[in-house]
Amino acid sequence: MAKLNVPSQRTTIHDISDDLLEVVLLHIPSTAGVIRAAATCKLWRRVIGDAGFRRRFRRLNGPHILGHYYYYERSGTEFLPFPATPPAWQIAVDDIGARVSLYFLTTSYANLNYAELHDSRCGLLALYHFGFGIIVCNPWTRQDRQIYLPMPMVNTSMHYLGIFLLDADPDDETGTDMNMSNFRVLCVRLIHYHHDGSKIVEASVFSARNDRRWLLLSNMAICDVIPGRGVFGSRLVLVGRAGGSICWSTKSSNVVLHLDEGTGEFSLFTLPVNAGVDINLLSYNRMELRVIGGDFGTVHLVRIVGGDIEVLRYARRGACVVERRVRVPQAASTEDDRRELRRVWCFFDRAEAASPGSIALCDVLCDAEFVRKFSADVQNLKLERVKWRKDGGRTFPYELPWTISACL
Repeated sequence: MAKLNVPSQRTTIHDISDDLLEVVLLHIPSTAGVIRAAATCKLWRRVIGDAGFRRRFRRLNGPHILGHYYYYERSGTEFLPFPATPPAWQIAVDDIGARVSLYFLTTSYANLNYAELHDSRCGLLALYHFGFGIIVCNPWTRQDRQIYLPMPMVNTSMHYLGIFLLDADPDDETGTDMNMSNFRVLCVRLIHYHHDGSKIVEASVFSARNDRRWLLLSNMAICDVIPGRGVFGSRLVLVGRAGGSICWSTKSSNVVLHLDEGTGEFSLFTLPVNAGVDINLLSYNRMELRVIGGDFGTVHLVRIVGGDIEVLRYARRGACVVERRVRVPQAASTEDDRRELRRVWCFFDRAEAASPGSIALCDVLCDAEFVRKFSADVQNLKLERVKWRKDGGRTFPYELPWTISACL
């Protein structure tokens, strides 16, 4: 008996398992595309709305950088879009500048030019104002929050070494990204005790989720590292943050102060001595030493010693060693660049140098307003010539706030 030709049932989108659908949706190249997909049908919306999907999508695609805030000690904070000419789908440059302007803070905080920009993370900014303490804000939504700093003790003076934004509490079970209701702030300060001249560094954390008070994480005596009286004459200089590590140079020596973000514990390590340099002349700041990356308990730094660029590696509770060394002229791609690089160079801040593993060099002796500078990929130590305005400002990338959860 012949078999009957029974037509097979038509396969629909509802026959695809959630796991397979998630794999497909994770290949969408932009946040805007994911939002459009969520608006297509309820099934896609449910998969995209899962906190696990949003975490995986962000990990695969990374944040979208709208631009960079440049902080200058004399003139305050300025925002520059990046790239200067955005793609057609992105908001117009003028609209971006107006949308993320910090002018909205002037209604609550006087003399905003005196507010120092310390950090940016997940669409939030952290500023320090001498009269108001810490200001955390979201320029995109124009929300802000004032956080009072821990009160100083009697007969002490303090200097704030850095204010850093941290991700939401590890025990936050909501799965949401860092925002104005769950951010954490890490505050690091140098305290000088007047009665005996001793100095300590101290790390404290504040959590917005439960509106907690400041929690002391750790402190460490550093009198031997920064001798002298007072805190302002012996300031530590922030040289970078990456891979869960924050580092400061001590200016007067080749010792580096290290803070583990995960544990809040301080440690010290010594940079290796270059055989051709007088150890008594060694001193490092952001112009000569930078943190460029790190992971799994390891910190990667780069420094300028004479005409050399050195890539260093420090393993926590271990020694700091030189991984690679190259003469600056040898890293240039053309003969003209090699001749140009036979000068005195230093690191400086610009948008490309804010990326992990990247640095930028500037001619120390040039007085021109616009100078030829060199950006570098530290992985292969190849230099490329760029032209940029000469300035001394610090650079903070501004990420587009995570909009998927807000649009679901």
